[in-house]
Amino acid sequence: MIVSAETTTTENQIPTYKIHHRFLSHPSPDTPLPFQHLGNLKIYETSNTFTTSLEEEEASSSQSNSNGGTVNTDDGKGWYQIGIQLNEFDIQNEWLFSSTKSCYLSTSTPKIKIHLSSSSSIPSSLSIQPSLSSINACSTNSTTSVKLPSNINELNFDFLKSIPKTFSPSLAPPPVVDPTTGTPAPPEVEKTFFQKYWMAIVGIALFFAMQMGPDEPKNGAPAAAAK
Repeated sequence: MIVSAETTTTENQIPTYKIHHRFLSHPSPDTPLPFQHLGNLKIYETSNTFTTSLEEEEASSSQSNSNGGTVNTDDGKGWYQIGIQLNEFDIQNEWLFSSTKSCYLSTSTPKIKIHLSSSSSIPSSLSIQPSLSSINACSTNSTTSVKLPSNINELNFDFLKSIPKTFSPSLAPPPVVDPTTGTPAPPEVEKTFFQKYWMAIVGIALFFAMQMGPDEPKNGAPAAAAK
């Protein structure tokens, strides 16, 4: 019984995220259709591996229009929009949203990529990745009737969690501090040209001085001593 209680407590601590979706027809109507609650999502993380628990919404999967009818299809020219409600009392403007062309749902259900924050498993953004076959079908510009997914199990979820790299800034060397006052020491006075290269100048001068020997006699070598 103790294990069961601990398991129940852990299950209750995992947040539940509500998944909403809808079609937005093109051209856009004056009053867009409201979102439909598709189901709930729970994310479990174990050793960087993510698993989900999907709870299907039992309510009807259709959307009501202004005339009191229902709308759960699109002609393929509009948009499919999905939103994640992170907290129970979040208003619609606080949800995470992503949209794609509704015709991408004509052949297969697109993949819903949920990006998680680096410090926790809380969703930070989401994107919709259609399949290649859907992209090819959508490029024909033909009118295709597409249906709204009827339950959350029809969606494919993928989770991405990246740890941002931190780079150290490039810093200048610290200034020299005067040990007596603790304040930065004033910069040294720049040396003059002679102060910088006096050793080289003196060396060159000595070299040329050594190359200058005594003058030779005008009449050549000195005469030999008379016998």
